[in-house]
Amino acid sequence: MLKAEKSIFILILFFSLIRLIVAPLFGLGVDEAHYVLYAKYLDWSYLDHPPLVGWLHAPFYYIFGTNEFLARLPAVLLFAATSWCCYALMMKITKSVRWSLWSVFAMNCSFMLNALGLMLLPDSILLLLVFLLIFAAERVASRKRPVDFIILGILLGLMGLAKYTAILLVPPLLVFFLLKKRYDVLFSPYWFLAAAIALALVSPVFYWNATHEFISFKYQGSHVFGSLATSFKNILESLAAQFGAYSPFLFIVAVYGFFKVLRDDDDYLRMSVLFGGTIMVFFLITSAYERTLPHWPSAFYALFIPIGTWRLLASGGKWRKNFLYVSVGISFFALMLAYAELGGKFIPFPDYKSPFRDIYGYPEMAAKADEVLKKNPSYRPAAIAVTNWTMGSRVMYYGLPYGHEVFVMDDRRDQFDVWQTNSPLGYDLLFLNTEFEQIDVGALKCDQVDRTGRLDLSLNGSKVNRAEFVWCRNYRGVKP
Repeated sequence: MLKAEKSIFILILFFSLIRLIVAPLFGLGVDEAHYVLYAKYLDWSYLDHPPLVGWLHAPFYYIFGTNEFLARLPAVLLFAATSWCCYALMMKITKSVRWSLWSVFAMNCSFMLNALGLMLLPDSILLLLVFLLIFAAERVASRKRPVDFIILGILLGLMGLAKYTAILLVPPLLVFFLLKKRYDVLFSPYWFLAAAIALALVSPVFYWNATHEFISFKYQGSHVFGSLATSFKNILESLAAQFGAYSPFLFIVAVYGFFKVLRDDDDYLRMSVLFGGTIMVFFLITSAYERTLPHWPSAFYALFIPIGTWRLLASGGKWRKNFLYVSVGISFFALMLAYAELGGKFIPFPDYKSPFRDIYGYPEMAAKADEVLKKNPSYRPAAIAVTNWTMGSRVMYYGLPYGHEVFVMDDRRDQFDVWQTNSPLGYDLLFLNTEFEQIDVGALKCDQVDRTGRLDLSLNGSKVNRAEFVWCRNYRGVKP
């Protein structure tokens, strides 16, 4: 057993070290920067998500400050814990150290799961909590002690603080006890204790929404279901995105694992099917209304890539084992190449076609904007203006050392409308236009429009992006 624990520790340490090495070598993405700003603007909740992702950032932010390494450290630690829980789950299912190690290794070779293990998103937190929920539910079923219900309530509350779709896991949890005919558990008065604890933990979300016109609930409803028009094409595109994002081979392994254990009566497998299946079915249905982002159903793949790996290894068929070895091997090789490219950026791309365009050059843009703002001779207040929230998150994050106001000038109601308490009217606005995100300043009411500088961002001799800085003096709205 000690040797087995040493092996899984080395495996987790190997992947964690790679992530820690790569973490400071590329800029923050849209969501990453946005969630670090949650920590700066600490609140009971936020429009986009419940607050736990921001609360996790907060200790790092206020004790150590922030940079790319610190912003990613919580995600690396969370995924190390998730990998350990995956190993513990697979040991309970397989009773085999070798199969369990292979299962964890395969999970760590998935591209999207690596992204969640490197970049802190609400889903990064939910992955760990799903494994813990399975363990807690099994303890309730086997012991039915008050402390087990308390732990269950705490986990459900934390899941509610992490992501709204965590509510999807409550019905399959009850179905699990119903299928076991554990009516003594289903009708136990301790459920009231668990529910009270969970509701107490998520009460900040309800409080914040009650004081903000329930905008978060309205936003999530429109975000998940999009328009009322359905499209089978959306479903296929969502699945295609997952096929590539999790590794095409490991996507097949996960689907295979799900169907192989669909009718298994083992408690851990049954809960995995119920939890993972509910999440996948929900997002398949909602993808008919709006395309599902690949990381939304990540819990399904975190559960069934390991389970599919075990089933292929245990099948006894040589071709199945060979398929698994090839699948994991190719995925691991591609993953290492991706990490090497993230760190070294050695592959040349055509002008303005670089995949790094969203994570490259924002520190330089923020520094240039600060330089221009400091030279502003006007008596009016001055601020940076960008076209949408994706620009806003990076510009605000990388502008933190300079302390300038940033206005997001769009019609979409989002978290920036909560943070931006001032009106931009009467400001000298320095618009930051890029090759991919720009606004026609000539369509705005300004006393004067001045183009004050341009910044070209290149990598390996190719243009990645460009930034143009345009003054709108005394901004007074949009021209009719």
